[in-house]
Amino acid sequence: MKKITLSLLFSFLLFSCEDMETVVNLDIPPHTPVLVLNSIIDTDSEVRVLVSHSVGAFEQIIPSCITDAEVLLFENNQFVDTLMIDLINTDSVYYFNSSFGDSQILMNYYTSDIIPNSGSTYSVEVNHPNYESITASTYVPEDVIIYNIQIDTVTDDEKIGFSFSFNDDGIQQNSYRLKLFSSCIKTWIDDGDTIEYPLPSGWMMMMSNDPSFPGGIPFEGYTFEGSQVVFTDDLFNGQEKNISIDVESEGFRYSDCDTITIQFSTFSDDTYSYYNSLGDHSEKGELGLFGGEVIPVYSNVENGLGVLISLNAQNIQLKP
Repeated sequence: MKKITLSLLFSFLLFSCEDMETVVNLDIPPHTPVLVLNSIIDTDSEVRVLVSHSVGAFEQIIPSCITDAEVLLFENNQFVDTLMIDLINTDSVYYFNSSFGDSQILMNYYTSDIIPNSGSTYSVEVNHPNYESITASTYVPEDVIIYNIQIDTVTDDEKIGFSFSFNDDGIQQNSYRLKLFSSCIKTWIDDGDTIEYPLPSGWMMMMSNDPSFPGGIPFEGYTFEGSQVVFTDDLFNGQEKNISIDVESEGFRYSDCDTITIQFSTFSDDTYSYYNSLGDHSEKGELGLFGGEVIPVYSNVENGLGVLISLNAQNIQLKP
């Protein structure tokens, strides 16, 4: 009797769910494509700009590079150059395609020979007969002087400590990025022959307990670990700031390294807003069991999409 009752109840639920189904027809307005501009203005490299177009969220069209646009560059509101399309060197932009998985779009940069100056505002204007013209501007931060650089190879045999200081500008809110690059080769003598063994080189993993760094649960005594860190001056606005980081030596000595470079970058407000929103979008916007939160990615392009951001990257050579 119990089995019959459960079976009848299950059938009733199925019938009820099917009977309650509702089909909603959405009247989605057609998408009007706009120009998309993406570029990072960096004091260490020439100006490069990617130009493409937008597609509707429900369209099966793949965005593509636009190679016949007029791209104009301005410094402090003064025209300085017309960027030319580079059709020889092609870059790839990867995206997720629900039908084919990871796919790529081949893109070509519009380039200029101009190296941006710190303390200047740069604007890019893009014109094309098939689209509304777009513009974007960004301010390249001033240089930040790094001093009191210290290297500790004595305190811990398994780690190398690095520290330095700088003065934060209290007039405005600032954000920074720190990376550490190394190129090391270990040598030893075997039967009178000198043998060289290349050690892992590139961007090094850093560890720190700096309160300005994004922290987490302490792991092996450190609240932060990563190959780069982005942080703001919220805790030291207008003050002298000392940064201390540790790097695991992994069997090599500081003397084994030919090159060690601190890359210290100052971000513009546009740059920090973009990366901050991009991180929130990736972390909170992913669809899950209960759906995702809509987190728009920052854009400063008028009449279009994309972003024009800037940074002042300084490479401080510790060795040689």
